[in-house]
Amino acid sequence: MPEMNGVELFEALVLSGRALPVIMITGQGDSRTKKLLEEINAVDILLKPFDGDLLLQAIERALCSTTGG
Repeated sequence: MPEMNGVELFEALVLSGRALPVIMITGQGDSRTKKLLEEINAVDILLKPFDGDLLLQAIERALCSTTGG
């Protein structure tokens, strides 16, 4: 995305009232990125490359967060 990164996109969604559960997949595992994602309550942060099972677990957590289950 040339205009904004994924964290900025999620922040814009939150500010617009369209908060969705987010699983961030990133190649940037620096502490600044992690801190930003924790502040905006990302469901999970997966660092590339990642195991497919970790993605499935994160999706399950995201679905549970939307259904209250």
